[in-house]
Amino acid sequence: MTLANTLKQMRKQGQAIGQFNFSAYEQLNGIVLAANKLNTPVILGTSEREAKFLDFKIAVGLKSIFQKRYNVPIFIHLDHGRSLAHIKEALDAGYDSIHFDGSGLSFEKNIALTKKIVDIAHKKHVFVEGELGYLRGKSGFFPKQKTDIAKQDLTRPEQVEEFTKKTKVDSLAIAIGNIHGIYAKAPLLDFERLEEIRDISNVFLVLHGGSGISAKNLRTAIRLGVQKININTEIRILWKEKIMKSVKNTKEIKPYLILPEAIKAIQDRVEKYIKIFNNQK
Repeated sequence: MTLANTLKQMRKQGQAIGQFNFSAYEQLNGIVLAANKLNTPVILGTSEREAKFLDFKIAVGLKSIFQKRYNVPIFIHLDHGRSLAHIKEALDAGYDSIHFDGSGLSFEKNIALTKKIVDIAHKKHVFVEGELGYLRGKSGFFPKQKTDIAKQDLTRPEQVEEFTKKTKVDSLAIAIGNIHGIYAKAPLLDFERLEEIRDISNVFLVLHGGSGISAKNLRTAIRLGVQKININTEIRILWKEKIMKSVKNTKEIKPYLILPEAIKAIQDRVEKYIKIFNNQK
């Protein structure tokens, strides 16, 4: 079961696949336990820094171990790859999918570099996600800050067809008001723009910055064409909160008695999102 086939199958069912990032065992365990319990495919994401911390080959090895243990499709994906060296390292390690983030480049340079990476990755039968538009914000919880979305940051529908045809990407990360991180003001998604992009695109559409977006808006985004949604900030915050609470409330020193609460909390949160993505109550 390839990622492309999984996405096609879920699209027929009116569903989206969740990408949940990890850089700690508790996160990984909670994510996969949730996917297994709800019998649904899942993508394990690692940013360049997360992958470097884990080691690319070890990250793939962990994914393989969990794949053998549980009977659900599990894919590992390089999130926001910007360095060609890191992208090649992910490809050599056995990643199923890579994201090249050329959003900070000019449109022409983004096309050229994305196409180059697609050519390299497709020779290894690896799925490639490109990006058009620029996502503001950063991972974290900022209850007193507002992040205003600049119109020029949003994905321009008139560029989508040219970009996807010239690069031959398999999926496209778009900016329709979504942001990285959780801020005081929840993002307002431009659903009209999403519909325009969907109507002229022949690739799977990806929504980054899923943390902080309401369940109603996530469901609407899926109904209007989004096929993959990324969650990272919320998993990081929950991991830190639960571990700090567990350590504070005990004199215990054994990690296997301290960490299960964090695993369970992450599992519960991922289950919540999977139900939203699967259009379940």
